[in-house]
Amino acid sequence: MDWTAAARADFYSCDQGSRLISLSWMQALKQTNGQPFLADGLSRYGYLRNPANTANLPVGFHASGPQDFQVVGMTCSACHSRQIEVDGKVYRVDGGPGFGDFYALLGDLDKAVGDVIASDSSFAPFSAAVLRSATPDAADVADLRRQVDGWYLRFHTLMVRALPKNGWGVGRLDAVGMIFKRISGLDIGPPPDFMIPENMKTADAPVRYPFLWNSPRQDKRQWPGFAKDGSDILGLARNVGEVLGVFTTFEPMRQGAIINFLDNNSANFDGLSELETW
Repeated sequence: MDWTAAARADFYSCDQGSRLISLSWMQALKQTNGQPFLADGLSRYGYLRNPANTANLPVGFHASGPQDFQVVGMTCSACHSRQIEVDGKVYRVDGGPGFGDFYALLGDLDKAVGDVIASDSSFAPFSAAVLRSATPDAADVADLRRQVDGWYLRFHTLMVRALPKNGWGVGRLDAVGMIFKRISGLDIGPPPDFMIPENMKTADAPVRYPFLWNSPRQDKRQWPGFAKDGSDILGLARNVGEVLGVFTTFEPMRQGAIINFLDNNSANFDGLSELETW
């Protein structure tokens, strides 16, 4: 297909099913310096500004869902877009290896939410911002606290167990490790939290992000070459793996003799299949 402005915009913000955190929560969070978490559009982590995004989210981040209940998610372009400046001229490389610091983003997001729930006094301004009231109803605050605590339990458990102490480095990530730790540790345990914490091991084999241009044409993929490629189904499997790594909702449930993998699954299969046409 021709790489048009519309195709680029779709690449930057097409909903692939990632559900990282509520947009209103992220907008209410603070950095350690007291500034809003989204103050710079996450450019401090190396993510690229996206002027078309009305929520001040960068390239590769989107907000999906009904108004006032939107959830921030990520797309493949967050990690596979590069910008180079030479003699004052800017070159955007769509599909190129990104230069973001995903490790720092995850760690800072974990700390920001942890600071919010540390006490009632720290939760109060957060709840007022999210609920858009200087004096929110106590029942609404309690319900919000329950939701945030539930989110933090899962996210923090993964961060503590999977993130290596020395980081991955800018433009690097142990994506395969994080995908396996997330699925085996967060998604296949018993309800209500679906966790098996002991399955989460340190993701300590980072590599640089690859470019995407010829991914559908390769016989093998991933740096070790362990994953087969070459068909629509295998391409969809590759893309599902990608979005699982950036926090798709995935809660398989046993129903008699079968396991239902689809009902509690936010992966956008249409959007993930569309990636193969670009």
